[in-house]
Amino acid sequence: MNPFNLKIRHDKIIEIDFIKIRDRLSDFDYKNDYLNINAVNLDLTENVFRIFNWDYFIDDLKNKKLTLTRPNSWRDPFENFLLNSKGQLEDGCFVGLENIRDSFYGLCWSLKADCDGIWRNYKGDNNCAIKAKTTTGKLLDGIYDINNTSHYISYFIGKVDYVSDDVIADFFKEKLDFRNYQSGIEFALTLMLKRLAYAYEEEVRIIVYNKDNVNSLLQIDIDPNHLYDELILDPWIKPNEFEQKKDELINAGFTGKITRSSLYDKPFFIVKL
Repeated sequence: MNPFNLKIRHDKIIEIDFIKIRDRLSDFDYKNDYLNINAVNLDLTENVFRIFNWDYFIDDLKNKKLTLTRPNSWRDPFENFLLNSKGQLEDGCFVGLENIRDSFYGLCWSLKADCDGIWRNYKGDNNCAIKAKTTTGKLLDGIYDINNTSHYISYFIGKVDYVSDDVIADFFKEKLDFRNYQSGIEFALTLMLKRLAYAYEEEVRIIVYNKDNVNSLLQIDIDPNHLYDELILDPWIKPNEFEQKKDELINAGFTGKITRSSLYDKPFFIVKL
């Protein structure tokens, strides 16, 4: 695991900026460095998984998109706890943080290769769900626009830290100095905190800051055949339906490995007598 440290990240950015100017290099020459400093508490070689609604996924696959949502739409009411709060000035006036809050978008993944609870949470009442497998490095690289002049304060990936409710409440005990929240990463770090009740999910999150997008969804151009190492259909799907869905994925342009989760397959054992 790559342990995250704000000061080390800050110093690395200054070092990169100095070398770029000195040697007349571009941000593109240092893209891998930027990816690493925007990875929070994980390496960029780890496998991650996400279960998607079938209809949404097949639509994004056809259009070569990855769709992110605003964190205030996520299920847990504690999500985005900082930016969902009200700010109170020294004169007692209240101010909203919506402009900042609505500029952040995210998508949740998991380090767990298979999990009954996650399958059930994401499948819900839908006829079919699909799980995508990739790596943390491909995921961050896929959403990272190095041509964005604010790229290093706009694209992040991080392992979720599961904490008690008291830890979250502690954020509101002291006056918040917004001057310490100028590089984007500080807000992103608060989006990588979640309550202990959800620790079984072992989440990894991608976070994007985009103040120009006015919609509740943010669609990013991707190459699905580069991003996804494998697509896995849900464990409840019947064999004939699996073949049909597999053909749909191929017709939508996916050329990689397509399988079905064996989570509920009945085992066959032979006991020696």
